[in-house]
Order: sequence, then C-alpha cells, then structure tokens
Amino acid sequence: MADNDFQAFITDYYKRFSQTLLSFDKGPLKDVLDVFDTVVARGGVVWVAGNGGSAAIANHMVCDAGKGTHVDGTAPFRMMSLAANVPLMTAIGNDISYDAVFSEPLKYYLTDKDAVLLVSSSGNSANVIEACKYANERGVPTVAFVGFKGGALKEHATHVVHIEIENYGIVEDTHQSLIHAVTQYMRARKG
Repeated sequence: MADNDFQAFITDYYKRFSQTLLSFDKGPLKDVLDVFDTVVARGGVVWVAGNGGSAAIANHMVCDAGKGTHVDGTAPFRMMSLAANVPLMTAIGNDISYDAVFSEPLKYYLTDKDAVLLVSSSGNSANVIEACKYANERGVPTVAFVGFKGGALKEHATHVVHIEIENYGIVEDTHQSLIHAVTQYMRARKG
C-alpha cells in the first residue's frame, strides 16, 4: 500500500468511528447508570466479562470504575473482571468447559446486591451468554455492550447498548468510550 492509501484508510476509519459515536442510541446508557447506582447503593459489585479485546476492555473498566470514580467520603463503585483471573479461567476451561469460564465464578461470588456487565462485539460468545443466563436466573440486572447485529446476547440481557457497525475495532473503541463516559459522569457529579 502506498502512503496515500494508508492516509485514506486512516481517515476513513476515524470518519466511521466518529459517525458511530454520534449515531448510536444513547438512551440505554441511562439504564446502565441506574444499574450502577443501584449496585453502589447496595454495596454490591458489578461483575464484568468479555473475550479477547472485550476481556481487555473488562479489565480496563475495573480501573475506571474504582479509581476513576473514587471520592473520599463516598461509597465506592466496586467492579471486578471475570477475565482477570487467568488461573481460575484456565482451571474451569480445562476441568469443566470454556463456555463456563464466566458463569462458574458467578456461582461462587454473585450476590443479590450485584449486577453483571457482558461485553461482546459479536454478541455470540457462548461463555458470555452463559454468564448472562446465569445472572438472569439469579435475578440480578444484566447489561450488555454489543456490536454488529447484537447476537444472542442482545436477546438475553436486561439492558443493551448496541453499537451497530460491522467493524471490531470501531465496536471495541466505542465500548471502551461507554465506560469512560459513564464513570466520568459518576465522578463529576460527586463534585
């Protein structure tokens, strides 16, 4: 590829990314904020899961939720990534199945004070869907950040933020921005 092809590609990527940021339905973000606020008020935890790039987003979210919203004298926003404990994931994957790597830890840790946030570009990751189903069975709120057509996860989660574009990078970039926007708002309103 020539340099001008690269520049055109980059310009097109950011144009599509910008259009996506401006055009997706932001209404469900209020529901996400309400879920987070309820979990904080109850002293619970938001458990978050995702595969691949979405696992990295899940891990990054923990930083934004904890340190990013902390103000002395206020209740902490507790978020834990189910993708962060590699030994536990590999033990479950080896001994039970990879489809259970997120739902099985929820059996150990999930309480009625909690919520579960699932991140999946395709919305079709079996292990994320299983975690969503388990959380639904337990009656805790489920939030899904999905892309593409939304996949099966879009049908299972209680609250869905759908980034409808057929590009993994743009979906993941947008998913990361969702938690930045929501947690920055949570921090800003604390003064």
